[in-house]
Order: sequence, then structure tokens, then C-alpha cells
Amino acid sequence: MTGNLRYDAGKVRVGRWWYWPLAALLALSGCAGVATMPPATPSTAPATATMITPRAQFSMAGRFSAKGEREQASGQFRYTETPARRTLSLFSPLGTALAEVVAEGGVVTLTDANGGRQVATSVAELLRPMIDLPVQDAALSAWLQGLPAAGEQATAVERDVAGWPLRFRQSGWDIEIGARQADTGAPRRMRWSLPAQPEVEVRWVIDEWAAP
Repeated sequence: MTGNLRYDAGKVRVGRWWYWPLAALLALSGCAGVATMPPATPSTAPATATMITPRAQFSMAGRFSAKGEREQASGQFRYTETPARRTLSLFSPLGTALAEVVAEGGVVTLTDANGGRQVATSVAELLRPMIDLPVQDAALSAWLQGLPAAGEQATAVERDVAGWPLRFRQSGWDIEIGARQADTGAPRRMRWSLPAQPEVEVRWVIDEWAAP
């Protein structure tokens, strides 16, 4: 993650950009704080746990906070995914709309609050000035669901008694799920950290979740 994030009383700004969330990450300003996650307890998960795979359609909303080498930022987010379209909306801690990222038909477009637009081939590419996640969009989708992505081996996987991952390592990131919904297994709190850069982390609190 680059060190170009700036937080300014109710606004989220990025040096040469316009805002910042993602990630989701440390202490939320202007809204309830991101809870500290208790240590997860490893378990001997059933073999059927490997059958848990990411959904192709879901939506979620909540709060995030992020910190880099020197600065930190926070805000709110809403994410919706279908097989044909993915939409990530970003807001300041007080709920002011900052930007919307839409991925459809192989093209990803970011539109900021002033109407400015940027186009790329992946969501990760557009988010990179905010948080550098060197992974494919499919990995971002899986991680937001608190699950390892397909295609790359996840290591250090620990699961709860129901088979849901408590934590895993993938693409150099440690993904920790502090709490899940009892009925759906959807994440309620997560922490993403980068062992190679201990000062970098992203935290998420998911307040809303829906899936077909």
C-alpha cells in the first residue's frame, strides 16, 4: 500500500485521488469503531469443510478502516456482485458518497463524487492507489466472503467446528475472520494484514449481508 492516504475530519481523501476506504480498516471516525477481534480458536474441522466455496451472487454493506506505513483512513462501503456485474460504492465515515466502481463486460469504471471517471480492466487495479492488493478480482470477491479464492493454494488454514475458515494465508496476505453469521456463515468482522509489511492492515465490519 502506498503512503498517500489522508484523513480529514469526516472526509476521506487520497493524494492524487479522491477518497479512500478499503480496505476497511482500523478505528472508524464519525461512526462506531471497528471492534477488536478476539483470538480465534483452531479446531479439527470436518473434511466436508473443503466443500465451502464462494458465492457467485451476494451483497454486503458495512464499515472499513485501513492503515498504511504512515497514515490511516476509514469509511463505509456497499458491495453487490452478480455473475454479470459487480458494484462497489464508497462513502465517508458520515455517509457522504465518494465513488462508485462498476465492473461489467470486462470493463471496470470508477466514477467519483465530482463526476470524474477512470477505466481499467480490474477492480484491484482501480483500488491500487488506495490499497495495493496484488490479486485477481475473483480473490477479492472470495476474501470479502471470508473464503480462500480458487486457483491459488491457501495456507495456514484454520477452521471452526462448522468448517468455516477462521483464518488463512493467500497471495501474501493473512485473512482473519473474527465473527460470522450463525445461519449463513457470512463474515461479520474481518482483518486483512500483510506479514511482509506489519504496519499495513485492513479491517471490515459487515452490518448487512444478503444472498439468493
